[in-house]
This record gives sequence, C-alpha cells and structure tokens, in this order.
Amino acid sequence: SLPFYIPSHCGKNSMRNASLLQLKMAVFFFATASAFHLPQTPAARPSNPSAKALSQTPFQSPWNATAPIVIAALIFSFFPPPSLAIEGDITKGSEIFTSTCAGCHRGGQNFVKEKKTLQKDALEKFVGLDEEKVEAFFKGSFVHKIQVAGNMSDQEITDVVTYAVDQAKFEKW
Repeated sequence: SLPFYIPSHCGKNSMRNASLLQLKMAVFFFATASAFHLPQTPAARPSNPSAKALSQTPFQSPWNATAPIVIAALIFSFFPPPSLAIEGDITKGSEIFTSTCAGCHRGGQNFVKEKKTLQKDALEKFVGLDEEKVEAFFKGSFVHKIQVAGNMSDQEITDVVTYAVDQAKFEKW
C-alpha cells in the first residue's frame, strides 16, 4: 500500500498515476545518484616514472558504484509500489447495495446482529476498514454466502464493499 491515502473513488487511473510517479522518481534519483561523485583523494606523487602512469588513473570511490543502488533501495522502502488494491465502483456499489443489501443494512445498520453494523466504529472493531478484509469477511460469512454472495459476481461484491467502506470511512451513513 501507499504511504498516503488514495480515495477508493479515484479508481485505477489514480493507482496507475501513483505507480508512474514512483517510477519517475526512481529514475530521477537513479540518474542523479549515478552522476554524484565524492571528492577524489589526491594521488601521491610517485618518485619513479613507471608509477606515474598508475597515479593518473582516477580514484574510484566505492560510493560511485553503490550510490544508485542505495538510493533506489531507500526510495522503494519509503515509497513501496502500490498493492493490487481492490478496484470497486462506488456508484455501482451504491445501486447494488440499495437493491440487495438495504433490507438488512439500511443506513449502515444491521437489523440481524445489531452490534455488527456498517458504521465506522463497528467495522473497525469487528473487521477493520481495509476493503480486502471486509470483502473476505463478507465472502466468508455464512449468512451472506447463502443468501447474497451466491447471487453476485466478484466484481459486484467488490463494488458493494468499496461503497460500504467508503460510507463508513467518511461517516456518510
């Protein structure tokens, strides 16, 4: 995941743009680092002429070879590549939620198990606000598996989960 939050309604293009930005940053820093040289140590003046040829060879600091690798490693440790995040459509999720889920979860409530609502605090307590965890919970839930999930495609489930998590995160219920 990214070190900053990209709202789920931004979709695949934002994730792709974040990846491109990260790649551009890595190329820029790699190019900058490969051009970076530490000051060379002054060569000792040799007394014999055969050693003079050796002293004209420029000093190669080990930093020159390792700097690009070190900087690239730092970039990717602070800015890891985006995970393959769930890409749901909030608008479609809203439509599906209204037609399929609102019977039990109208307004983010839970009319079957009153404490396990879709409100932010309840989701954080029982499942978490991570879309992947909520989707796994939904698919693994006996009630949902028997009554709802069997009639929905994986994309429809993803859309509903994206909608529900967005509603909870930003307290829109």
